[in-house]
Amino acid sequence: MGWRLLRSRKAGVSAQDAVRHLMGMGFMEIRFTTHLIRREMQEEGPSSPLSYIERLRMIADVCHNLPGDFRWSSDQERERRAVESLRFHLRGLVYDDPVDSQAAQWVRTQLDEVGFDYLPLLPEQVRARLTEQ
Repeated sequence: MGWRLLRSRKAGVSAQDAVRHLMGMGFMEIRFTTHLIRREMQEEGPSSPLSYIERLRMIADVCHNLPGDFRWSSDQERERRAVESLRFHLRGLVYDDPVDSQAAQWVRTQLDEVGFDYLPLLPEQVRARLTEQ
């Protein structure tokens, strides 16, 4: 499958666009969540900032290598690398690893929001399961 075929037919969103969206949303959510942690640590209550910290780690793990997809001068190479990053981060939809699954669900939500058709990046059995939902 060529890199041009991975453009979403619905919204015209490329894998590079999807990766840019992941980075932007990841950085914003990290910043917002740190504000919540600070507020909860200042209050005396039963809530746990640890769950927020674990979410921040998950988002940072997803986003930390994404900027490297754009260092290549060729648009085709940038698109290929972006596709591979998306495929890698969606792997949690295939396996039952809870950590990978949580990250893949976050990526999936972000890709749905931007309108990127990621289904061609997934194995057939996962595509079938997701289209049934």
